Amino acid sequence: MDTALTSQPTASAQRPTGLTAPLHLLHRPNTPEGFLLDATAPVEQHFALSAELPSRHGTFNDGPDTFHDLLFVAETLCQATHFVAHQYFRIPPEHPAVFVSSGLDILDLAPWRRTGHPAHITLDITLTPVDVVGGVPRGLDCRSGVAIDGVNCGSASARVQFLTPQVYRPHREHGRQESLLSAIPAPRRPLSPASLSGSAKTEQRAVRPELVGRGSPRNVLVGPPLRVTHGEFVLPVTPDPAHEIFGAGPEDHVPGPVFLEASRQASLLVAAEQHGLRPAHAVTTRLRASFRGFGDADLPLTCTVTSQDPVRDDTGRPTVSTRLAFSQGSRILCTASTVLLQDC
Repeated sequence: MDTALTSQPTASAQRPTGLTAPLHLLHRPNTPEGFLLDATAPVEQHFALSAELPSRHGTFNDGPDTFHDLLFVAETLCQATHFVAHQYFRIPPEHPAVFVSSGLDILDLAPWRRTGHPAHITLDITLTPVDVVGGVPRGLDCRSGVAIDGVNCGSASARVQFLTPQVYRPHREHGRQESLLSAIPAPRRPLSPASLSGSAKTEQRAVRPELVGRGSPRNVLVGPPLRVTHGEFVLPVTPDPAHEIFGAGPEDHVPGPVFLEASRQASLLVAAEQHGLRPAHAVTTRLRASFRGFGDADLPLTCTVTSQDPVRDDTGRPTVSTRLAFSQGSRILCTASTVLLQDC
């Protein structure tokens, strides 16, 4: 079955996705139930997702316009997984999705280069149910190959759990109370210049966009270092609360894309400062993230970054590896690692 997914929020993710074009999802069922009932047995299932890569998007096309945005792959895989979980695996829509881990890799850089012409992306997705109870999985293991204009050039993966509301609410409240022991409410970004009165100045909450490969300040998630000690950078993470992808209301938890994009931006900022990488010509070729808990949008969020000395790839281009940890107070919410390639 070929299904056109629209950019509507799901019950598991109470926010718009920010995607602007329909995503065509083709189910390749391998059981009679999949053909006859438009549902699947709780066994491994296969899907193909296709879409045109965005060419006029305020986030995915913001920056030096050198490469297609890896975050678009993460968002399309997320949207497809949510849809499949409820439509095919019968997971109740009131069960929030919790991403346990995520991974993105560029395996061939050439197809990721922007050419000024339309490009088409295909995800070959395999979803494996885990922790099946009464025929309904409590989690999904997601693996996907990525092709651009028919050329295999990347991979993506994720592990997702679906929590009952009775589990989700206490788990989130317990984490919040733990963070509150060592954190104070975070100042919110001003929503517009009009919110600033007279000659009042606000604390700089974000670095210049070009330092993290962006063009618009509203897409910048990291601020100047709070402290630097022996090569360890601690950066504030301050997403715009009105952002269509990164934003969250005061009562919401921090969206998953914030951690992925902040990992890229923080790594790039540190690699440029420490090792001289040029942001306009640097690309993230590997990103791994593991999630440990929910972050609250009204509490300060910081990212601690360390980097290794550059090494050369097979063609002599420098690469820099980083490790990151996102925290609210003393509680670590997410750990991540990246590999950056200087392509010039």
